[in-house]
Amino acid sequence: MSLREIRFQKRINQWDLALQTGMSQSKISLFERGYLNPKEDEKKEIAKVLDCNVTDLFPEHKAATN
Repeated sequence: MSLREIRFQKRINQWDLALQTGMSQSKISLFERGYLNPKEDEKKEIAKVLDCNVTDLFPEHKAATN
């Protein structure tokens, strides 16, 4: 699943995710559309807010850590 799909499932809009992570809404949008890759700490913060694993949101993270 993608960041956008999990965010929809959790019923959190980009603005709320931005507020809860301390990131801008535009940055969240860029992550979702694949125009910008989040830093490791940003990935962890997003996963924390969405109550899931980093690898659920960013499958490439799993490949990079193996």
